[in-house]
Amino acid sequence: MSSPKPDKKLTIVVPALNEEERIADTIRGILPAARDLLDDFEIFLVDDGSTDATGSIMDSFASEDSRIVVIHQPQRQGVGAAFEVALKRAKFDFITLIPGDHAFRNDGISRMFKAAGAADVVITFRDNQSDRSLNRSIQSHSLRFTLNCLFGFWLFDYHSMIVYPVKWLRQVPVKADGYGYQICALISLLQLGLTHVQVPVSLNAELKGSSRALRPRTYYELGVTILTLLRRVPIRGIDVSKISAETGRTPPR
Repeated sequence: MSSPKPDKKLTIVVPALNEEERIADTIRGILPAARDLLDDFEIFLVDDGSTDATGSIMDSFASEDSRIVVIHQPQRQGVGAAFEVALKRAKFDFITLIPGDHAFRNDGISRMFKAAGAADVVITFRDNQSDRSLNRSIQSHSLRFTLNCLFGFWLFDYHSMIVYPVKWLRQVPVKADGYGYQICALISLLQLGLTHVQVPVSLNAELKGSSRALRPRTYYELGVTILTLLRRVPIRGIDVSKISAETGRTPPR
């Protein structure tokens, strides 16, 4: 007799900075999929110091669903800080971050929700990055190649949506913020030997001039993140013996 499948319960974090034109579309894309595909969920909408109507739009959604909580940061603190605030309050075993700029197509979000619980870590990869600007595409492919060569996990993507195990992520001291936070968290968890699966998702059409990814500060943050990971600082102090002996790396799917 097969054992019952575990409940799909997920904490969803949606950070946004001055995204009044897109935050509603983002939330409307998440809610139907969460209601249909998850057994339970909570959504933390993090207004990261917005000066437009982003925060008030978030509040209007929260007033209609008790599972939505809005966190208003008084000033910009970055994606990593927004995620950390929600991570401390998460009540479910798994957590994910979905950007508030409506970057991902709704069918990809649904695909990620369906895969939740299939492994310790669910890693989505963007299958249409060639549709973005040439500079952005080159940057993404170069970053992936560099990280694969340095750390040997040979992932399809390091900076798409990811479903993390809360109990292990809370034990990893991530020494990064902003663009580098997710990369640092992901590699740190994989260095522990947690299992993973990879799931394809697609990006929505990018609005011209909307990306901040190519700023010089981004390159600096990534450099610091990679140096930190090479020194293995994020995984010191973790009791690896607590991970099941059956844990191993799951090949890409």
